[in-house]
Amino acid sequence: MLVTENRSIKLKKALFLFVVLAAGFSACKKEVSKNIDQDKIWTYFELYYDGSVDKTYATATFRFNSITGTRLMLSDPSTVLVDGAEMEWIADEGYYQNVFDGLKSSAEFRWVDLDGKSFTNSIDIHEVQFPSVLSDLHFGDTASYFFWDGAALDTNESMAITVDGVGNTDARIFSTDSIGAILIVLDSVKLSQVDSGIVSLVLNRRYSPPLLEGTSSSGVITGRFKPDTVSVLLTD
Repeated sequence: MLVTENRSIKLKKALFLFVVLAAGFSACKKEVSKNIDQDKIWTYFELYYDGSVDKTYATATFRFNSITGTRLMLSDPSTVLVDGAEMEWIADEGYYQNVFDGLKSSAEFRWVDLDGKSFTNSIDIHEVQFPSVLSDLHFGDTASYFFWDGAALDTNESMAITVDGVGNTDARIFSTDSIGAILIVLDSVKLSQVDSGIVSLVLNRRYSPPLLEGTSSSGVITGRFKPDTVSVLLTD
């Protein structure tokens, strides 16, 4: 019986490794857009402020057909611009990106495909901060409540906080997308899965309205704000 169970575990581990490697290989695959029906290009635009480095990243990703499709590099004369500036192709990552010092609170992305069609979409970043005074976390409580410093959530918004302990796999994410929300509930069972001691808190506010102009494959546009990471004590 023990031999059978060990074989089963080994097979599951081998299958998991195969899936991970296959996914990684798929993510690295890239194609050029001239080989694709332009109406089958799925787009992802993101404006992301990272408070830990005080920089804003404008990123444009193109894929075949859907979010899981092969990444695409635009073929000349197809172009993608952010606020009128041509975006830089990052070959290792398979996307276009421009970086700005400080907070850039809004941006306009404009993509022109090989058929000469133009798609323009704008996005804003909605700010959020940690409270000036943070209390320790206690996973022995039924639930803990995290109140952020900033406006309540509106339509197409979500908030997520990651509690990350010293363990390699103990990070847990708590989130809400309820309109009018001003806090995130930290479930005690989930919180207890994080190693106690000093933990890091990572906060993300995400605004993702519908894409206004896109192909039949559609896409996503997002504005995201992440303040600098803070630390608190987690105890029972």
